[in-house]
Amino acid sequence: MALQQRQGQPKEESIDLVEDIREHWRQPKLLLSRFQTWVTQQPIAVEALVATLAGSGQGALLGGVMGSITKMDPSSTNQLLNQPGSNPDMVKQMQAFQQGGPWVQARNFAVLTGVGAGLTVALKRIRGKEDVYSTMASAFGSGVAFSLVSGMAAGNKFQGAFTTGTLFALFQGAFYQIGKKFNRGNATEELPEYARATHLLATLGFQKYQKNLRAGQLNDATLMLWNDSALREVKIPPGPRLLIMHHLERYRHVLKPGMPLPTPPPLPPQQQSQGQVPLRR
Repeated sequence: MALQQRQGQPKEESIDLVEDIREHWRQPKLLLSRFQTWVTQQPIAVEALVATLAGSGQGALLGGVMGSITKMDPSSTNQLLNQPGSNPDMVKQMQAFQQGGPWVQARNFAVLTGVGAGLTVALKRIRGKEDVYSTMASAFGSGVAFSLVSGMAAGNKFQGAFTTGTLFALFQGAFYQIGKKFNRGNATEELPEYARATHLLATLGFQKYQKNLRAGQLNDATLMLWNDSALREVKIPPGPRLLIMHHLERYRHVLKPGMPLPTPPPLPPQQQSQGQVPLRR
């Protein structure tokens, strides 16, 4: 199913899902990739529904496993009420969370992950991006749904659901911001003076040594002067040093700037007297 072209502009690939299933049913990975592409071409409601169902399935599996592992004797939580400083409301929430066994936990987590996944996809399609606000909004919706289904909220269910959703949103927003700062700290800033050096490291798979080059100011201007001693000084291990130097030696003639063409030798005096001018190439 090739891309259809019209007036030189490639159109979005049109996928016949039924035909794809017939053709690629023996190739599950390829079929899954084609299905995901097909989903992104559908209306927002369809993509959000598929994401919700997929998230619910994952959550149900996780909740069933956790419900089987963490199933506790109800009397164990009752003992917490007799301890000084215990919060009765918190104990009741823990008891409500533990009741029902694996099936109830599978339902609770299916709602939690399904609603979160569906809202994330819908907000991303509507807003055209995924940022901290979309993350917090989807976390708030999943927290509200989880609170209403699980029965964790004591007293007014709607007030408890709002509180749970707010806590979910705040925690998820904080985690998003922390992860964003962490990734930004690990990201390597692209500098023009290190473009060729960065490309060389990327070709050899040594991107993690870009900071080493910048610490020693081994930029593009010094590329032709690199040697084992300079690379050792910026703490690049012996193996990568050998490969880098081998790569430079093989392609040194490509990296050198163009040399001027040699000047042609002067003509003999008899040709000069005849007014012949040497041709320059």
